[in-house]
Amino acid sequence: MGLIAESISFSYPKGPRVLDSVSCTVQAGTLTAIVGPNGAGKSTLVRLLAGLRTPHSGSVRLGDQHLHSFHPRQRAQRIAFLEQRPSLAFDFSVMRVVSFGAFACERDCALITDALQRFELTDIAHKPFASLSVGQQQRTAFARAWVQIASRPGAFLLADEPCSAMDPRHTLQTMGAMRELAESGIGVGVVVHDLNIAARFADRAVVLNQAGLLVREGPIDEAMDPAILESVFEVPIERFTLSGRSSVLVVGDP
Repeated sequence: MGLIAESISFSYPKGPRVLDSVSCTVQAGTLTAIVGPNGAGKSTLVRLLAGLRTPHSGSVRLGDQHLHSFHPRQRAQRIAFLEQRPSLAFDFSVMRVVSFGAFACERDCALITDALQRFELTDIAHKPFASLSVGQQQRTAFARAWVQIASRPGAFLLADEPCSAMDPRHTLQTMGAMRELAESGIGVGVVVHDLNIAARFADRAVVLNQAGLLVREGPIDEAMDPAILESVFEVPIERFTLSGRSSVLVVGDP
């Protein structure tokens, strides 16, 4: 089972093509990092995979079924999406935001308490969402997604730079929780700018270039080969080993 993009292309009104015939898969039970330079179409790709936008050509399937054939409630039971900068039309409390994950999918409300504790939100549960730091808002949004899809093998989490405003400890906590979701059978696709974080936590990678073209998709060590990354990011990149896992380090000047 997977979320499958087949030759998808997309352009914004009066703008250049953002993605050009990209084919890739977020597989159930794996964590896939989506990497590339600014403007490569990474955010657009995860929104297309989540069904929040429709490709101008090509298609997105969930298994063997076209993604847009699902009713919105059915999609919510299978796919959770995290924006880089969460926003709300109304100033709900942290607890209320996290609870949306249970209400949308008719899930056990005990999951809400568990998520608040797990992501260290209990002490701020009654604070207005808008009063939080961006990092706290990102943790709250992830707790909502956790409630929505945890313990649903075959479900998917798609995230657009979900840790961009978090401190190092909460970044590791959040990526570790995503790793745990993947190991439980959930497919995770996450846009990541930190190549070390991608190499440390992901099983696979999708590498896009500035032109919105797919450069490589595959197992993390193959897709994030230094030669491939150097051609995409235009900086020297060296691979090193940290705690028994492959990682990468950007060195030198552009």
